[in-house]
Amino acid sequence: LFADDWGWGDLSCHGHEHYKTPNLDKLASQGTEFTQFTVASGVCSPSRTAVMTGHYPARHSIHQHFAHPAHNRKCGMPDWLDPAAVMLPRLFQEAGYKTAHYGKWHLTNSGCDDAPWPKEYGYDDSGVFNGYGPGIPASDATTYDKTIEFMTKHKDEPFFINVWMHETHTPHFPKKEFLKDYEDLDEQHKVYAAIVAEADHGVGRILQALDELGLA
Repeated sequence: LFADDWGWGDLSCHGHEHYKTPNLDKLASQGTEFTQFTVASGVCSPSRTAVMTGHYPARHSIHQHFAHPAHNRKCGMPDWLDPAAVMLPRLFQEAGYKTAHYGKWHLTNSGCDDAPWPKEYGYDDSGVFNGYGPGIPASDATTYDKTIEFMTKHKDEPFFINVWMHETHTPHFPKKEFLKDYEDLDEQHKVYAAIVAEADHGVGRILQALDELGLA
């Protein structure tokens, strides 16, 4: 699970007085939570490069978010992450795992029509959105559905899934069902709280599916 722009304090288990994140709180309580750590980058594309390769993103000349080719040239960047590098999903694939990527991509961007598809990085299946690259198009609304479908299909064999959720990255389009719990907040905080709750709900669906499939 990988999320953009999610503040450390934006979890109820970290003491936030308004936001409700029971499913992420459950992960924190049942797993290992690191409170002192570093990341390779706080920006979309470089951080994803680090996840995929295990390298500092500068090794691949990826310093900022991928945008249109003129922007990439100005920043001394390529137009996409080179799939020839060692890739985490490909290592899993070579070890016999079924692999998938659902959600945000941003290892290239629109305007780069000849960019590699996710399958060239080692994914058997994918659904990416927001125009961040080629492949089977999907919306952020289907990220969790596709994840659960893939888990169900491959429940009897090893699998690896990257779930790169859009929350809490802008733009924000909160659903009414999540807004109703935060009517007492001002508009800005209400919208953000609903987005956080929606993402937590999606994570909860994945955890529930793992339980129902006997995989937890």
